[in-house]
Amino acid sequence: MPRRRESLSEFNIWPAFTDALGGLVMVLVFLITVFVITEVLIGREMMGKETAIGQLQRIVEHLEGLAGDAEKEAARLRGQVQGLETTVGERERLLTQLHDELAAVQAARAALDVDKRKAEQTATTVQEQAALLSARAERLTAELERLNRALAANQQELTQRDAVIVAQKGRIEALDSALKKRLLERVEELEKYASDFFGRLRQVFANNPDIKVVGDRFVFQSEVLFGSGEAALSPNGQGDLDKFAMVYQQLATQLPPDLPVIIEVQGHTDRAPIRSGRFPSNWELSTSRAQEVVNYLIRQGVPPQRLAAVGMGEYHPIDPADNPEAYRRNRRIELKITSR
Repeated sequence: MPRRRESLSEFNIWPAFTDALGGLVMVLVFLITVFVITEVLIGREMMGKETAIGQLQRIVEHLEGLAGDAEKEAARLRGQVQGLETTVGERERLLTQLHDELAAVQAARAALDVDKRKAEQTATTVQEQAALLSARAERLTAELERLNRALAANQQELTQRDAVIVAQKGRIEALDSALKKRLLERVEELEKYASDFFGRLRQVFANNPDIKVVGDRFVFQSEVLFGSGEAALSPNGQGDLDKFAMVYQQLATQLPPDLPVIIEVQGHTDRAPIRSGRFPSNWELSTSRAQEVVNYLIRQGVPPQRLAAVGMGEYHPIDPADNPEAYRRNRRIELKITSR
């Protein structure tokens, strides 16, 4: 690029322009010479008019030819001047383009210098990171060796543990079998006790249709124990619970001390909304009745750890019908023998 710029700067239009002006001056000198000769000839030939006129005509024709040639030469020179002007404009445009290209090259070179510095810095960073990675690899290699040694030791320990686990598994299976057998025996004892207990209660209350055994539950209709909307035991209800407590006492000697027997007392109501200021809902009424029965049985000698009170409200009816008889059947106290 610099060499091309030097060649363009050496180009000079003045020689060509000087040649054109020189040619024009020669034409003018020639014309003046012709004019002087013509004047001389005219002076000599004044004596012969016709001869002079003829000569003048020839001179005029010659001068006209010279004038045409001069015009052609002038046109040619104007064309050269226009060409030179075009060449000058093209040269200036080319110089501007070269200046732009030079600026772009300089900018690119500056960018390359910046990239070179960054590359050098990156190379330095890469070397530092390579050194760090090498050191880390050495540490990891040492750690891997340590872990391999620990793994070998753990595998040996696991082998020993597997042997212990196999031995313990056999003992666990034996204990599980014995436990299942014992639980089965306890369930059979509980079922036998419940069967004897409910069988004795069925005999005691055989003549009372409002007190009966239903499956695994002993059921009192609420009217037997409580007044309408009340949670205080009636005298007749207390007498019936005395009979229940008596049957329990008779069979308590047959109950193994470690057999987890619980008498769960459940209070149930109908679904008619309660209108008592003491009980905001049937939940409270059913819970208070169940608790009242539990408290009375405790006073009659039933151990507290054998009792539990649960309020069920109206949400577990035995008769879903919507009539007074269904409501009466659903109002009840149930006693169920369960285990912990």
